[in-house]
Amino acid sequence: MPVAYKLTLLLKRQPELPLEEFSRSWLELERAKPLISPGLVQYVFNRALPGGSPIAGAAASPYDGVVETWWTRKNDAADWAVSRGFEESWLAPRFGLLAERPAAVGGAPQLIWELEQTEAMTPVTAIVLPVARRSLRFDEFVEHWTSSHAALALGGPGTKDRVIRLEDTPAPIAAPSRFTRTRYDGVGAVTFASAEALAAEFASEYYRDVVAPDEPRFTDISTSAVFVGERIDLT
Repeated sequence: MPVAYKLTLLLKRQPELPLEEFSRSWLELERAKPLISPGLVQYVFNRALPGGSPIAGAAASPYDGVVETWWTRKNDAADWAVSRGFEESWLAPRFGLLAERPAAVGGAPQLIWELEQTEAMTPVTAIVLPVARRSLRFDEFVEHWTSSHAALALGGPGTKDRVIRLEDTPAPIAAPSRFTRTRYDGVGAVTFASAEALAAEFASEYYRDVVAPDEPRFTDISTSAVFVGERIDLT
């Protein structure tokens, strides 16, 4: 089914709620009260894993969970976000777990690389929340990120054996107003075959010497952030 729009929701738990309990309770709600809406193609919950940011210079994100949704049309996502179903059926049961309304970043996803997933894999996703360099126009930022940088990131020895999916979603405009606004200029989702594959990639000389030096050329590393989570497909 064709996908024209991706809406990524960024979740902050109630501060007194342990992370493990937040993730468990969220998944229970997802199974008891799933998102059903016209145009929804895929729905993934990323359960936060402990640890800092694997990307040099970028902070660990302040979020405790990330929901990724893919839609056949942008209007399908927008219609859901302003619907009573969003407020009453989706958000209301979950709001007691949250410190604030979800933040959101949306745009047209660009699938850059995909490898067939096998049962032996335990996918882990690094969700990158970039802030563009102020010296760049938005189209210049997007071109460098989705073309030059993506090619570098996939070019390391063994990288395409470790990365099973790379998708970049530039966000030229803010997400629907019912969500908390962010300053991020998109979402990058890099899914690895395992936590060990992620660690090996970011510990490699290639990442340190080639990929990391390129990141400040198109992003403000000091205000960008990275979330690492276990990918759970709920479609």
